[in-house]
Amino acid sequence: MKKFIIIANSIFIYLILILFVLIFSHNKMTEWLWENIFFNNVYIPLFLILQFGIIMYIVNFVFIVRAWNGTWSARELTRINMLVKLIQIPAYIFIFLAGVACLITIFTMGISIALVFLDGFCIGMTGLLGIAAFRNMEREGRISKTRQVMYSIGSFIFCVDVVLAIIGYRRSKS
Repeated sequence: MKKFIIIANSIFIYLILILFVLIFSHNKMTEWLWENIFFNNVYIPLFLILQFGIIMYIVNFVFIVRAWNGTWSARELTRINMLVKLIQIPAYIFIFLAGVACLITIFTMGISIALVFLDGFCIGMTGLLGIAAFRNMEREGRISKTRQVMYSIGSFIFCVDVVLAIIGYRRSKS
């Protein structure tokens, strides 16, 4: 289940990236996809991506319950949390730059807003992994209760989550 969590959580942000690329690329393959698979409707792939995200939220909640029951050590959970966050960095950078570029005209400003919401959805999903990791670190006595709460909250803040994932992994070693 650990590998599935790493792969599936990492895929979500890349699906958003792929949708963005599909919207703005014009070649025979993308035109065929839009016409034959998505029926020239951007809401179809967006709906599918959001459904995948909702399923991943449910899987992450199941993962948290199993983690709180002691299925995995804090070291394993902090490693999973760190890997997911690090794998997602290139997609976040590209989506951020694309969102800034879409702010240039009033016609694409809605895309920037949609990207912010989708990024928030994704960081919420991966923040759940941080909660599980830091909870187990506290249970194993590697961090205090106060740090657990601070780190868990920080897991839902852009950029801070990556730093805390690395810090958590390093602290779980000792």
